[in-house]
Amino acid sequence: MQVMKQMIGAIALCFAATMTPAQPARDVVQMVNALRAQNGLHALQISGQLEQAAEGHAADMARRGVLSHKGSNGSDPSRRAKRAGYKFCTVAENVAAGQESAAEVMQAWANSAGHRRNMLKPKARDIAVVRGPNNTWVMMLAAKRGQC
Repeated sequence: MQVMKQMIGAIALCFAATMTPAQPARDVVQMVNALRAQNGLHALQISGQLEQAAEGHAADMARRGVLSHKGSNGSDPSRRAKRAGYKFCTVAENVAAGQESAAEVMQAWANSAGHRRNMLKPKARDIAVVRGPNNTWVMMLAAKRGQC
C-alpha cells in the first residue's frame, strides 16, 4: 500500500508542472495512462462520446447531491454510453466526489481495488474523465464492439 501511495505521488508530481485549473480531467487521463504503462498496458484514447455520457451523469449526480452509478432516470453506465452513441463490447465507470484536484481523485481511485481494476482493464481502449459541479468526478472506460 505504501509503495502504491509513493507511485501515485510520483505520477502526480510528474504532471504537476503541466497542470492547469482548466485541465484536471485531462491530467487524470495522463495519470491513468502512466499507471497503465507501469503495468504493461496500452494507453487509452479520449472519447468524445464517453465524455458526453460522463458529463451528463456528473451533472445529474451533482444536482441530486448523490454519488451513484445509477442515474436519476434509472440509467447505468452501459445505457449512458449507448445513448451517447458509443457501441461497446465492454464498459466500466468510476465515480467520486469531493476531491479538489486530479491528483486527489486519482489517488482515491488507485487506492480502491474496484476502481483500480477498472483503470487497469486490459480490454479498455477509450476513456473519458469529467469533473462536474461540486467536484463530482466521472470516469468511463470502454472499448468499441470488435475491439475486445
